[in-house]
Amino acid sequence: MTLPKPVSVKINAALLDVDGTIIISQPAIAAMWRDFGKDKPYFDAEHVIQISHGWRTYDAIAKFAPDFADEKFVAQLEGAIPEKYGKFSVQVPGSVAFCNAMNALPKEKWAVATSGTYEMASKWFDFLGIKRPSNFITASSVTHGKPDPECYTTGRNGLGFPVNTQHPELSKVFVFEDAPAGIAAGKAAGCKIVGIATTFDLPFLKEKGCDIIVKNFESVKVGAYDPEKDEVELIFTDYLYAKDDLLKW
Repeated sequence: MTLPKPVSVKINAALLDVDGTIIISQPAIAAMWRDFGKDKPYFDAEHVIQISHGWRTYDAIAKFAPDFADEKFVAQLEGAIPEKYGKFSVQVPGSVAFCNAMNALPKEKWAVATSGTYEMASKWFDFLGIKRPSNFITASSVTHGKPDPECYTTGRNGLGFPVNTQHPELSKVFVFEDAPAGIAAGKAAGCKIVGIATTFDLPFLKEKGCDIIVKNFESVKVGAYDPEKDEVELIFTDYLYAKDDLLKW
């Protein structure tokens, strides 16, 4: 099969989800849900696992087990996942190298925006050995979880590239996501979406409106930083799909 021509884009900032995007943590989170539901006959763990990827755990508990919708309890529940179930988790191929390359730039050009709690997300970064960016937006950082765009608008603002409704082309921000709730949040925040095909397949991610889709971060390279334009180059190599307008960048 002939590989597509590499796509080079110059962006102002990158915003990354965590679970399913940087780390394959779904099996660990599923194990947590199953344990949580063992003594709750009304709680259908398999249903929650199926529909809640990309949600804040607090929002899922508030919907399906409201008696346990306590922020402190949820923080403790999630914070224990890396230690209790981390053996089920691995990095998304290439994600550690990508994050390290972003950290090596002379200016911070990336942020994290996850539906996970700080307690869990920070431990996943420790688990993978990645230095956290200073803009590290988690469930407790926002009032509204994905698909609301608050986490991604917060990330844009923190990096100095707020949404410009009149001239969106003046600030080029890319969101890396694997799940529909996050894709919707990124689009609503005026960002281009890089779909990571770890949790959902190519047709599904195309249907959700991703601008470019890759199997994992082995297909994405960090290029040079241009201080005059305040842009960093991203090079997409063996991507699975790209919209025509992105191919013309």
